[in-house]
Amino acid sequence: MTQHILIIGPPRVGKTYRARELGAQSNLLVRHTDDLINSHAWSDASAAIVEWIDEDTPAIIEGTAVVRGLRKWLAAHPEGKPADEIHLSTTPRAPQTPKQIAMGKGVMTVWNQIAGDLAARGVKVTTF
Repeated sequence: MTQHILIIGPPRVGKTYRARELGAQSNLLVRHTDDLINSHAWSDASAAIVEWIDEDTPAIIEGTAVVRGLRKWLAAHPEGKPADEIHLSTTPRAPQTPKQIAMGKGVMTVWNQIAGDLAARGVKVTTF
C-alpha cells in the first residue's frame, strides 16, 4: 500500500514544521497545499489534493486545505483509507490574525464532519 501521511489543522499550528520533520525522517515527498494557492481556484485546490491522495507516490501532504480534499476523497471513495496516518494539531504555535482564526474554525468544522468516517475506516489519527 502506498504510504500517505496527511497533516491537518488550522493556520499557524505547526503543520509545515511537522511535515519537514517527518519528511526528513522518512525521505517521503512532502507536498504543501499552499503551493496550490496561486495556481488553483478554491474548489480546484481540493480536487488537486484528491489527485495527490490517489497517486501511487508515497507522500506527506500538509496544509489547511487538506481537510477539504480529504472530504472530497471520502465522498468519491465509499470504501478504503485515504492515508496511513493523519496528524492533527489545533494548538496555535504563533499569533493568528482574525482571518486565520476564522479559517481555523472552518478547518475544524470540516474535520468534525469527516472524523467519524475516518475512524470507521481505521485511519490512525495522531495529535501533536
